[in-house]
Amino acid sequence: MSACRSLAMVSMLALSLAAGPIPAAAKATQVGGDLYQSGGEITIDTPVAGDAVLAGGRVALGKPVEGDALVAGGSVDIRSRVAGSLYAAGGEVRVDAPVGANTRLAGGRVIIDREADIAGALTAAGANVRLDGQVRGYALVTAAQVQINGRVAGDLRVIGGELVLGPDAVVEGRLDYRGTSTPRVADGARVQGGIAEPQAAEPSGGGGYSIAWIIGAIVAAAIVLAVTPTGARRATQALRARPIAAVLLGLALLVGMPIAALLLALTVIGIPIGALVFAALLSLVALGYLAAAAALGDAIVERGGTASTRKRILATALALVALALAAQVPYVGWVVWLLALLAGIGAIVLAAFGRRSVQLPRPA
Repeated sequence: MSACRSLAMVSMLALSLAAGPIPAAAKATQVGGDLYQSGGEITIDTPVAGDAVLAGGRVALGKPVEGDALVAGGSVDIRSRVAGSLYAAGGEVRVDAPVGANTRLAGGRVIIDREADIAGALTAAGANVRLDGQVRGYALVTAAQVQINGRVAGDLRVIGGELVLGPDAVVEGRLDYRGTSTPRVADGARVQGGIAEPQAAEPSGGGGYSIAWIIGAIVAAAIVLAVTPTGARRATQALRARPIAAVLLGLALLVGMPIAALLLALTVIGIPIGALVFAALLSLVALGYLAAAAALGDAIVERGGTASTRKRILATALALVALALAAQVPYVGWVVWLLALLAGIGAIVLAAFGRRSVQLPRPA
């Protein structure tokens, strides 16, 4: 999937979700041969001639997709062939069908079953990743627990806490493991390309820089909340009401705005506009993390009603500290940081350009 095509797919899904919460009944939009669908429960039971972009509580792909597939949900089940690349994220992600190109997966639990035959490379991240199928390219896995009982034709690199190679595991390339324990290799497992010298995963450092950054972020958040309390509240409400839309929109903007600025600069006459686009992106990046922290803080202090600015600042400060600590956790810290940034960027744009104010239900 090309960069522009990926951006277009993510943008279409983000914009469809930004219109409101995901409905219980699935809603589909057909553009040429491409399918865009969101809903509480989605089952694809007819072939898709082009790309498929799907988001819902439970998503099951039961018929072939002739293009690329971008799937997000609480539960994602890929049961039929994807001719192009597969991108999937969810609480549990299961792939049990052939994929014609690269596969990128992220979830709490990621399972690549025996019927999975990935023609390209595999990238998987999660708390638990299990590979029972076949990967014809390289495999890069980041997880707390990794179980390999399938075949990898290229190199296998694992970054995580625990690695188990089952009796049917075959790695035709080189195994490079960076983790906190010794890999367990069952009788019958084969690593034909040799095993790299085991290395312990390097926890991220931070030290004084992290403390200085946290202090600066708290000061900046306090200024924003004090100067524009209503605007900040709209952004936090948008994030709490439509978190998936905020993350996807943030991703589309983070990828698309630099490309747009570059294309404008190439036209010469568009250089001033390109500079403005790039400046706007820098502003969104600077404020995005603060918006995510403020949303966490508001979720705590505004459960019973509107909180004072002072309480919101204190709660946001605590949220910034919590996010900073979470970002230091090996293997998954960068995921926390990136999700918070994307969610905050998307929330700011949703709040700025939303057609209606966001009203969250109050507890009884």
